[in-house]
Amino acid sequence: MTKRPASPVKILIVDDNPLLQRALKDMLGLWGVGQISAVANGQEAKDALRREVFDLMVTDWVMEPVGGAQLIQWVRQSANSMRPAMPIIVLTANADLATVRSAWDAGADSVLAKPVPAATLARRIDAVLNRRETAPRTNSTGTGGGVTRSDGRTDGSGPSSPHPPALRPDAGRAVQLPPPSSSLPPATIPPDAGAATLRSNDPRRVRLMLAIDKLEAAIDRPDPIGSRLRHALSDLQMAAAGDSAVSSIVASLSTCITWVEPDVEGYADALQAHAAALRWLVGSDGGSQSMAVALCLIRTLRASVRTLAARGQTDFGNWPENGSPVPPGKSP
Repeated sequence: MTKRPASPVKILIVDDNPLLQRALKDMLGLWGVGQISAVANGQEAKDALRREVFDLMVTDWVMEPVGGAQLIQWVRQSANSMRPAMPIIVLTANADLATVRSAWDAGADSVLAKPVPAATLARRIDAVLNRRETAPRTNSTGTGGGVTRSDGRTDGSGPSSPHPPALRPDAGRAVQLPPPSSSLPPATIPPDAGAATLRSNDPRRVRLMLAIDKLEAAIDRPDPIGSRLRHALSDLQMAAAGDSAVSSIVASLSTCITWVEPDVEGYADALQAHAAALRWLVGSDGGSQSMAVALCLIRTLRASVRTLAARGQTDFGNWPENGSPVPPGKSP
């Protein structure tokens, strides 16, 4: 990775493995994060959070004496927490369904499986920070006042809260990490209007999120024969069953992987655009406006795949409206 210009983002890393602590600090430092602090467990994190205000926390899940669940609950609910609405990303080696559910129920904004590629972590930090910054902040109508978070809970006890968002130096603007260098501009995905639905107990939604994590890891660490990418695609196809919008994006992704040569310029960008679109769609509220945006995304992604395939002189023929073209020699 090439070192990028420093950004004002201030991040707290919580992990009991000193080697991983160092790796995360180096990784984020190269990506341009300006201020990084690291502690070994949840108790040390509490002490740090009582002293300083951070933009975001990246925490391990299993730690002693205070684990990730207890730490997140303290941040969200304790009167001693200086920033209850602070974005939180959980890193865990056990990214099973139960762990992901528990992390979201505790109040995490995102969950990533270890080991996590640098680009995946940086993109997730960027997405979580922007999602929190663009979420509407309105006073609650109850007597306690406070600021409504993106998940519907309130931040602070009322107008007299000692650290209202308006006093933060980055209030009113999206905090963004410098983007990775690329020959093509990154795809732009609309703000995640339905972030609260990520905490749903719907097992299919959780499976989709885990499958998208696997896809992003395969994109960031490609193998020579593409088996990792095809396995991730297979998981997505199974997880997307029953959701027409998600299935359409997965079908477009399948076409991209099947028909576009990996050495064609823009191939990796197209894969990342599909992954970003899937992540946005899974987090959307499912309303009519979101579905209209999803339709535009699907059409754009399909058009980009056609363009890339044309660079490799591949002829699709007739592309089914709700599926992928059939490779030569195979039955529809």
